[in-house]
Amino acid sequence: MKKLSFILSVLAAFLGLLAAIAPYSFAKVCAMPSMHCHAVTAPTEFVLGILIFVISAFNAVLVWKKR
Repeated sequence: MKKLSFILSVLAAFLGLLAAIAPYSFAKVCAMPSMHCHAVTAPTEFVLGILIFVISAFNAVLVWKKR
């Protein structure tokens, strides 16, 4: 069961990184800086993606150390 928790934590960390880079790489946002998607949505998605990555990576380390 701990192995599954570790795998899921690593997968969540990877998906958090993908969510963070998505608006700047493969899912481009609007080009106009004054538009909502460029000014608010992209930075918010970046911050939340990094937050998901940090929490998931921390959880993966905790699960790994408990083995």
